[in-house]
Amino acid sequence: MKRKKWIKVICLFTSVIMFAISITGCKSFVDFLDSKIKHFDDWVKTTDDGFKYYYNENNDEGAYVLDIPDIEELIIPEYIAGKNVVKLGHIQRTRDYKLICENTKKLTIQHQFAIQYDNFGKFVYFPNLTNLTFIDFLYCNQSYSGNELLVPHYIGKESTNVPTVELKKSDREYSLNDFKAKVIIIPDYVNVIEKGVFDGLINVTIKTTYKSQPEGWEDGWNGSCEVEWEIN
Repeated sequence: MKRKKWIKVICLFTSVIMFAISITGCKSFVDFLDSKIKHFDDWVKTTDDGFKYYYNENNDEGAYVLDIPDIEELIIPEYIAGKNVVKLGHIQRTRDYKLICENTKKLTIQHQFAIQYDNFGKFVYFPNLTNLTFIDFLYCNQSYSGNELLVPHYIGKESTNVPTVELKKSDREYSLNDFKAKVIIIPDYVNVIEKGVFDGLINVTIKTTYKSQPEGWEDGWNGSCEVEWEIN
């Protein structure tokens, strides 16, 4: 009888200890998660022109854009406070940073970056664009690894609205040694191509839905690339 009583006491004591450990463990995990979130917030800043970004100075991954000004004419910066912009949108544990800019009608892209997404779709959306401009289109797509590169009419989540697209050239220098695509497809929503946009490409064919060079495409726009007109 005494033995059974002692067994019950030991079991009760063990249960109390296990419960205390579980409570302490949960509290420790909550504290750990809370500290991580607070630490993340310590690295979040906002520029004077309204770009909210995260940059961890303990590594060199670059800046993640968490929010952007929802203005009519927007330029995605290549650098924020001297840090290279590497991604738009971000997932941070219990919170998602989605960039939905309903008022942006003119968008300018001048470098390559990643776009955050999850199982439900892209985190970046410009539903009302009327004009999309790429500065140095090849520079903006250096990491593209496919054989065919389509000039897009959207950034992030695809919209039913199709804006006009312009391909313009700057005076910066960049290498095309790692450029992979062998075919570039230009649909009829591309209404401006400046001379020199495709300079430096070797063994690349440009295909377009236009029947012939349209107004707005400068002479010499294709560099040394062969052009196939009026593709389906």
